Amino acid sequence: MANRLASYIREQLQKGFDLKTIKNYLVSYGYDESDVEGAINEVYRPKEVRHIIHFSPATLITLISVFLGLIITTGVIFYFTSSKQPQQLLDLNLEAVKTTAKQGEEIAFIVDILNLGSGARYDIFLRHELISAKTSKVINFKEETRGIETSGSKQTKIEVPEDSEPGNYVLRTIATYNGNRAVATLQVKVEKGETAQAGPEIPPKEPEVPVEQPKPEIKEPLKLEIEKPKGNEIEGLTSFEALEKIKEIAKSDKKKAAGLCQTLELQTSRDLCFNNVGEISADISYCSLIQDGITKDICFSNTARVLKKSEICEQVSKDSRKDSCYMNFVVDFRDYTVCDKVVNQYLKQSCNSLKQLSELNQTDIAFYESLLNQTLLSLT
Repeated sequence: MANRLASYIREQLQKGFDLKTIKNYLVSYGYDESDVEGAINEVYRPKEVRHIIHFSPATLITLISVFLGLIITTGVIFYFTSSKQPQQLLDLNLEAVKTTAKQGEEIAFIVDILNLGSGARYDIFLRHELISAKTSKVINFKEETRGIETSGSKQTKIEVPEDSEPGNYVLRTIATYNGNRAVATLQVKVEKGETAQAGPEIPPKEPEVPVEQPKPEIKEPLKLEIEKPKGNEIEGLTSFEALEKIKEIAKSDKKKAAGLCQTLELQTSRDLCFNNVGEISADISYCSLIQDGITKDICFSNTARVLKKSEICEQVSKDSRKDSCYMNFVVDFRDYTVCDKVVNQYLKQSCNSLKQLSELNQTDIAFYESLLNQTLLSLT
């Protein structure tokens, strides 16, 4: 009905009648006023216009290519700009233990290192610098190498030179790893050191004539001429059997034993053989015939223990093995005269501690000796 009324109203409007006349006419003929209003609204409702865009196949292919290109480009950019962790990345921080020190004292601080990368354990090179805030000059530095896996904290000390000026300083640590650097700083202060009070003037002494102290006699290794034995008593034996056989011969005839050592095919076997002869005969001359450095040092160290002559330890080439040689005399013979010859500071301190305990007749000296034995095993 609404559509029929709307069509009628359009026809009358086209004939020239106004809308009010058409409405009154329809109502007078019994049409409901709301139906008439609905038909009028239908006549004047704006028509819906649909726009249809037609694309050619070439245009569609171009649009799809552009869309796919945008997706690929976005993926590549996301991959290279994403927060992917590098293999090696450090976070370096310095924590103060003691921020003030006097001239000649040490400044203690803690170096905190955190591995933020995805790589496994790797080594880093650390350089600690004490810098004057006034002149920006490095007045002292200390270097070390550390291995880092996840995180690590270690207390470190750096000495304040006695001739440094009192004032503010900067403690800087630089970590270098795989071409990268991490830097951390800490503010410290240097105070004036205590000066000794001047005492009474002491008259100059007469120059003393240096007295040449006798040096301990060391049996220098000799260049031995080894004669090849006439008969080969180790022919047909395995290397182990031959070494055991020669050890028995060395107890009665060291020259013959050394000659048999020379007939062994492998250099490793010859070195072990000369080591056995040197220890059994207590003659360091046979140690000098050894080619391998470690075996030669062991030969000198064991022969020194057999002869109870600590001065033979001087012929050990490597410092750690030389320290072990000296510490054998501390543990085995309680000879504390060798403490000053030890290079490793921990071992030297332990040696001096044992010396003090022995002077005080302490009963726990055996405990410290057991700790020393464990340390010596790690050094050899």
